[in-house]
Amino acid sequence: MMTFDPHPATVVSPRGAPPRIQTLTSRRRRLMEIGVLELAQLRFDETVARLSPVAFVQQALVQGVEAGCVVVGSGFRFGADRAGDVPTLRALGRGRFETVEVPPLEDEGGRVSSSRIREALLRGDLTLAQRWLGRPYEIEGRVLHGDHRGRSLGFPTANVDLEGVSALGPGVYAAEGLIEGEAAFRRAAVNLGLRPTFAGAERRLEAHFPGFSGDLYGRAVRLVFLLRLRDERRFDSAGDLVAQLEADVRAAERVPPSTGWVERRP
Repeated sequence: MMTFDPHPATVVSPRGAPPRIQTLTSRRRRLMEIGVLELAQLRFDETVARLSPVAFVQQALVQGVEAGCVVVGSGFRFGADRAGDVPTLRALGRGRFETVEVPPLEDEGGRVSSSRIREALLRGDLTLAQRWLGRPYEIEGRVLHGDHRGRSLGFPTANVDLEGVSALGPGVYAAEGLIEGEAAFRRAAVNLGLRPTFAGAERRLEAHFPGFSGDLYGRAVRLVFLLRLRDERRFDSAGDLVAQLEADVRAAERVPPSTGWVERRP
């Protein structure tokens, strides 16, 4: 499979670039899990953006990966100014490779697309996002040093590097997390947002693992989101916040594993 990184829109139209749904690490791992044997990662930059459809086919598909068959979605566009379409690809590939166009998947009265998945995630509608993704929504990243406020409140959290992922809407979530070096998933209560109680200005993802003790800094954490519990909000005192955090943990522990996720748990 060939993939672009970063998303082409971040180069050709930065202000209109869509939020990232997953990290490149997560994308690679998921593709390997479903049977992709090799991932051709093409770095998208100004040079690639200026390639004509003919040059793109020659450099990326013929010379780059020596394609024998190219499978694309309906409405696929490529080349500078999106000048190439599926008929263009089929014509340029004639005698070199076969072109297969996959028809769109329809659901809920419309086409399933990354844009609709992003809209569902922004609303915190994990059920709909899971159906369209074909799997529970996940975020994976390494634990960074934070301000240690959670520890001082009795709720130590792992500050997980989002690596530019911004599709999921702010709020408090029930999740399951796999910590690097461990074999089993742990239940987690996750806060994603600006931490308004502390006048935070930076978007953060903080995961609390009930009953866990140890150093997580620098370790990778994989979070599988199960349910959005509530909106992120500001509390007038530390005591009010702690009481809510206790309720969040209890609520997160009561949420059953996501449908379809149970089979993949170690």
